[in-house]
Amino acid sequence: MLDFNASPTPAHSLLAHTQGGAFLTDLKARVNARTDLSAITKPRYLGAIDKVEEVLNRPLSTIRAELDLVETRFPLNGFDPNHWPTNAAYQLFRRRFQAPLREFLGVHAALARLRAMDDGWTQLLAAVTPLTEGKIGQNAPWHPMKLEALKTFALVARSYKVQPRDLTHDVARKIDADFTGNKRESNYRSLQGLDDLRQFPDILALLPVQPIRLTVHDRQPLLSALNPLWEAQFLPWIDAVTKKNWDPVSGDFADNHVKHARVLRSAFRTMLRIALDQEHIAADTTDLKPLLMDNDALCSIASEMFERRLRKKKDGRLVPRTSRKYLKAINQVREHLRMDTSLMKQVIANNAVSRQGQRDDKRMTQKNRQFCETLVEKLHLRRRFLTSFEVLRAAAQDILDAAVSENRKLTGQERSRVRLLGASACFAALEIGGAPIRVENAMALTCVGEDAQIRIPEKGKKPIKVLIPAELTKNKSEIAFPIRSNGYGYYDTIRWYLTEVRPLFSHSASSSYLFPAVKTVGAQLNANYFGSAFASQMRIIVDLPMTPHQMRHGQTSLLLNKYPNEIEVIAKRIDDKPETLRQFYGWLNALKLVERGQDLLVGLMHD
Repeated sequence: MLDFNASPTPAHSLLAHTQGGAFLTDLKARVNARTDLSAITKPRYLGAIDKVEEVLNRPLSTIRAELDLVETRFPLNGFDPNHWPTNAAYQLFRRRFQAPLREFLGVHAALARLRAMDDGWTQLLAAVTPLTEGKIGQNAPWHPMKLEALKTFALVARSYKVQPRDLTHDVARKIDADFTGNKRESNYRSLQGLDDLRQFPDILALLPVQPIRLTVHDRQPLLSALNPLWEAQFLPWIDAVTKKNWDPVSGDFADNHVKHARVLRSAFRTMLRIALDQEHIAADTTDLKPLLMDNDALCSIASEMFERRLRKKKDGRLVPRTSRKYLKAINQVREHLRMDTSLMKQVIANNAVSRQGQRDDKRMTQKNRQFCETLVEKLHLRRRFLTSFEVLRAAAQDILDAAVSENRKLTGQERSRVRLLGASACFAALEIGGAPIRVENAMALTCVGEDAQIRIPEKGKKPIKVLIPAELTKNKSEIAFPIRSNGYGYYDTIRWYLTEVRPLFSHSASSSYLFPAVKTVGAQLNANYFGSAFASQMRIIVDLPMTPHQMRHGQTSLLLNKYPNEIEVIAKRIDDKPETLRQFYGWLNALKLVERGQDLLVGLMHD
């Protein structure tokens, strides 16, 4: 059972608890023995438990009964079309598995005890409830969803034995730091909400004595901060090896390797945190060069990097290709500083984990390969992929039509939803109907001015033309293609986005970008933000979990599978080299050869 009398720890998140080494066989036996479940519910719970065994491909007797299993292996965004037909089916499985597991582990009983408490939180929630009754923005000054979030936070605070009047800035920081993910963000918003409630004098006596004032800057980072003097020293080194060939006319470097510089910064920060943990460097050290010259320390750091391949992602896992890349990056800077790099080169060349990283770096990741194999093998997923822009557009249009039929303006939430759906539909239409350009190039497309990178005719059926200059592409070669009007709808989807959705972005009238930023004047939609939003829409709306970059992988795999002799054409389509396709998509041909070998053997059986 959960012990809420213990000192506050991250275990209060109710996610890390295990019941004395119990396994899912014990959970299944418990569900079978329960008499409070209906004849419909019990088989559903048992089916969900058996589904875990199928997905993990392990006997239930070897799978521990712990809530961490749900968060790590079956998270909210964990829908896999190889095991569930739709995202909705996956979410249903997840609920049916969590419900008996939480009861088995005593979570329900623990939460019931917390809810049953009569204390300062009870009084505060009762005082806030009248503020949420009525119509929002008129006679209801506080949103009812904020009240529901506050009720959930009250359970967290009670588990820490903290009453509303006891909440201080320091206590709030402690609670905030003990959680991660969505739960942490929910707690953070509730803590801010407590400060918002101070505008109501009648409940001031029930609130914390002083405002909490927890801001983004006060929140403890997931990684400890490094000595700022260290960054001041290694950042110029990184600039020196990633910025080359100064052009006095343009006032800039002709070769600026931005992505590699990002890898170098991550490599140095990871190295320094490990060095601190292993006591190879003191927190107040001002010069990093002695550490970089210490081969014994660097070997110890390299060993730790290699060992991190065995960690979970949330605990700082480093896959072999990343640890190898980090060590090579650090050695590159050491070489720039004229240090002896021979020993570390030996480690990078001969260590088994590093060699594994080298092999991994020359082939597609397992996740991307699985996605491509699924598309090639399953017709219904292939259709979802190729018609994704239509599904996304229809979802956005339904919201627009509902507002028109009800003779009202879009709500703020609807406006945001239509923007994301519409932008995702337009991006998918560009990728499928035109060419799979990288998401950074797509977000930077300009549609206004004589040098516009995408020209969309206002009327008629003339082709949409896309031209991305060579200096803006990864391979430094110009990307140019037309998008012709036909019966498949991607041309019309791009036109629809331009006329119906783009004006919903606040600063679209003054922006030259096809995908304007939501808040910042004159900026483009952030590629990382869009990538996350696109993946979410594809998973929930299209029932096909994928990232924007997998548009490239998916198309290339489908084309190579269907037209293996058109490799030059396919390479040009994705702005890559035929050699690269042969290297990263060679598994397709290997599978065909294996299958052909099997057919030949079957032929021998008939002789």
